[in-house]
Amino acid sequence: MAITLDAASTLSLTIVRVMKLFHGTRQHAPRYHPGLDAGAYPVLFNLATGPKRVSELAECVHSDISTVSRQASTLVALGIAKKVTDPSDGRAQVITITDEGESLVELIKDERSHWLQAMLADWSPEDVAGFTAYLDRFGKALEASRARAMTQGSTTPTTPQEN
Repeated sequence: MAITLDAASTLSLTIVRVMKLFHGTRQHAPRYHPGLDAGAYPVLFNLATGPKRVSELAECVHSDISTVSRQASTLVALGIAKKVTDPSDGRAQVITITDEGESLVELIKDERSHWLQAMLADWSPEDVAGFTAYLDRFGKALEASRARAMTQGSTTPTTPQEN
């Protein structure tokens, strides 16, 4: 059964509130590397799964190639990543994470885990498991909505305006 319009409206407002809180929290989060902005973390985390071309990274993080190219260049300049010849096409390059980058990813994961553990200290393990499952399900629904919008010729899915 589909959710009611009132339930969708309440959920929409809650999502916007949480997104704004995340954005505000990110502004005050500690910097784990002096030259790296948290905006590059999605690129860094995707590199931790294996070498990728900039175009592939852009697709993974749902961003434009020029933005990801700048972020990748910053990662390379900082020694967190490096450019190497693409083994499948010697004319192209891929970005790969360095040992320093892998250490940084592990530090960030560890700090995030401790932050969430402290923030959710009064949640039961069942509450956390349920929330995680619903959040994963929501993420999959959002990805599917985005994919449908992309195939229908739109560059972004239709979303309500932020309040």
